[in-house]
Amino acid sequence: MDLILRFKPWQLFVILLIPWVFSWFSSFTGIWDSLFLLVYVGWAYAIGIKMNALIPESTRRGTKLFKIYFWLFVAMCLLVNNILVYTRVVMDNGTVFSIVFAFVYLYLLINIWMFAARMLESMIEGYVVNRSDALKAFFCFWFFPFGIWYIQPAVQRVLTKYEQQP
Repeated sequence: MDLILRFKPWQLFVILLIPWVFSWFSSFTGIWDSLFLLVYVGWAYAIGIKMNALIPESTRRGTKLFKIYFWLFVAMCLLVNNILVYTRVVMDNGTVFSIVFAFVYLYLLINIWMFAARMLESMIEGYVVNRSDALKAFFCFWFFPFGIWYIQPAVQRVLTKYEQQP
């Protein structure tokens, strides 16, 4: 996962763009959408874990709930986008099923992105920030192509800064 943090913003953009574009033209839309979401959320996961590991141990946040949210998102992404859609369970059971999954997806994404944003902003500022202090990074995660150009250079600056220290 550390490899994805080393990519330049344009390289990460291309890596994320490929499955996103293929999902438009393929009959296997669920597979391409899942690949895009898993790489994108995996990138946020890598940022959250790496930045949290760089924070001093006395003020470090726990990652147990963050990891649970990530793996729940992975399971739901694979289940809903690939298995349930192709077996027509989602289609046949109506909108209540779809609405519930949409809210759970959104809840998990918001929590994953907020943790990663807080950890990134904490490393930039030098102390653990509140949720309100990390809103800029959070919205950069939310708005897919534009956020990469802010977040990835910030991650690389932090990694360069902390790798040079003895």
